[in-house]
Amino acid sequence: MIKNTVRIINKNSNTFINIRNNNNNNINSSLKSGFGTIKRFNTTLNHNSSNSNIQTPISINSTIINNNNNSNNNNSNNIINNDLNVVKFSTISTPNSILDTLNENHSNQTNNVNNKNYNNNNNNFEKDDKFGPPNNQNNNKLDLDTSKLYVSKSTGELFFTFMILKVCSINFISDNSQKFLNLFEKLGLSKPLNFFIKYSFFKQFCAGETIRETEIFTEKLNKLGIGTILDYAIEELAGSSEGFDSVAENICETIRVAAKNPTNSFSCVKFTGLVTPSVLEKMNTLVSNVTTNVSELPIESFNSPLDFYLNQSSSLMKQGSEPLLTSKDIKEIKEFFNRMDKIFQLCHQRGVPILVDAEQSYYQVAIHHLTMSYSIKYNKEKPIIYNTYQMYLVNGMNVLKQHFELSSSQKFNFKLGAKIVRGAYMVTESERSQRLSTENPVLPTIQDTHKSYNTALDFLLNQIKSDPNSIGLMIASHNEDSINLGTKLIKQYKIDPTNPNIQFGQLFGMADFLSFNLVDQHQRIFKYVPFGPVEEVLPYLIRRMHENKGFIGSNSDKELFYLKKEIKRRLF
Repeated sequence: MIKNTVRIINKNSNTFINIRNNNNNNINSSLKSGFGTIKRFNTTLNHNSSNSNIQTPISINSTIINNNNNSNNNNSNNIINNDLNVVKFSTISTPNSILDTLNENHSNQTNNVNNKNYNNNNNNFEKDDKFGPPNNQNNNKLDLDTSKLYVSKSTGELFFTFMILKVCSINFISDNSQKFLNLFEKLGLSKPLNFFIKYSFFKQFCAGETIRETEIFTEKLNKLGIGTILDYAIEELAGSSEGFDSVAENICETIRVAAKNPTNSFSCVKFTGLVTPSVLEKMNTLVSNVTTNVSELPIESFNSPLDFYLNQSSSLMKQGSEPLLTSKDIKEIKEFFNRMDKIFQLCHQRGVPILVDAEQSYYQVAIHHLTMSYSIKYNKEKPIIYNTYQMYLVNGMNVLKQHFELSSSQKFNFKLGAKIVRGAYMVTESERSQRLSTENPVLPTIQDTHKSYNTALDFLLNQIKSDPNSIGLMIASHNEDSINLGTKLIKQYKIDPTNPNIQFGQLFGMADFLSFNLVDQHQRIFKYVPFGPVEEVLPYLIRRMHENKGFIGSNSDKELFYLKKEIKRRLF
């Protein structure tokens, strides 16, 4: 089947739409810029050939309305106007597979627009890279009934959510949020600022300051068919032993609460919340000196990981090198292992799965090694411990396959828990590689990242198709195309959508329209439910602001679109 595609770019708002026409249909489309500004045009596309292997002539008759100035243009190559440019059109054949469809959708984006989006919105890759309103997306996109979508929310809640997400989408505010916090702190205004944040951004993205406060949201989400990932969202601490012990105890408390409903609950842990980051980086250096491929490490390194790190440090000293670990570091590493032992053993005892967060690449080899070590110990019968795979990394797919081979090997034979994400540390990774003159570990383009993520998704679901109990999979994404791919592959591979080893994961306060659509499709969907004292959760909130800016701007403003649509429906 031939599809004629015209891409139109709005230069003022950096948005574009693809207009696809089959069988000479007339298309009446609209391009939205901002809140309620619509420019309309009529386009008729005619193709003169049924041969899908050649590009056929396309006749375009266009009237573009802009500031009451009409511009008529008959040109088979492009349309140029002050606001609108047709930059590309062609005839394309229908792809043969679902994965081809998704990869084509991403690769057909214009490089200049996508690269700008990739570089500017680099703190979040759990998002779509399309621009334009929902009705301008291709036929696979959602067009939801908002009266059902937001039935559980009051009009006041909808308006509050709309305003918070709208503010997060303003570049000046999100880009300078840390500077604003520093300024208020210097002026001695931290308390009034924290009060404001508690009843605005904190209320949108966090469930409370204590684990008990989160239980209200947990019950509400469970009634809506959504599970929870309890997240003690402390990202930066003073680095004291008491502080790390406190974080570990709070994580254990999330496990105890999750154990009340283990089939609908996860916990999660971030290792830099349990140990000083510089010590974790030293551990990463020690294991990387042996190999960066964890699956190549000797069996003893998994059976006794603490001894492995201490022995590696001693070995360097015997070779005449300066000791990498000081006596203080060794003490802290031992305490770190005690905290991990406590957390993972409790998860195993209570039957609560836990997600180990990914971090920067200069910690990641150690994180992989530690997570695999505990997975070998506790994932014998079912996936309890889930490792996170960042598919925006150049080696992302290789690492995933290596760990799967490790899990299915005769010498270990455990159930791999895999959470796949795009990634969230592009800025720090790129800056560090430039500073050290090393190779950037991140894939060069957003298209490469999309392809990597979708390939990983297909690979893992293929394994589950062969053995439903071989892998625990968390599809962590706000990217609509990847979510669509996941649900379609589940159907194509005839996998039971209620399989407890497959779930989708999204953030609290974001992408509700995607979450509730997954509920309607009877998929298992979980929301990260963060909590913690306001002043200590601020780094998490700043990250959420950055990610929302990227998510809103690059996911076609759909969250805002559906919120506005439902508010207008109720009021007018």
